[in-house]
Amino acid sequence: MIKECVNIKTIIWPVYIDSKRTRKEGRKIPLDDAVSSPSLSDISRAARKLGLSPETEKDKSFPGLWFENSGRVIVERNDLSKKEVLLKISKTIKGSRK
Repeated sequence: MIKECVNIKTIIWPVYIDSKRTRKEGRKIPLDDAVSSPSLSDISRAARKLGLSPETEKDKSFPGLWFENSGRVIVERNDLSKKEVLLKISKTIKGSRK
């Protein structure tokens, strides 16, 4: 049986991987894995390194923080879960900041 590779698009808001945010504010990964104040360019660069074909939208606001114009990055996550993508992007950003 042939397995089709489906390209699933996922939205990544900076708040998802921001160590300065609480889980209640929208952080989705453990604090130890999170990054301090990730920018859209950080996320996009990391996603590009991981081969996730990022698309950046600068004029969007995270619904829970609608008053902040944080922007978002849309990636193709292929066979990875959303949490796996967030963790890989965060670790890539951490590695590039050292």
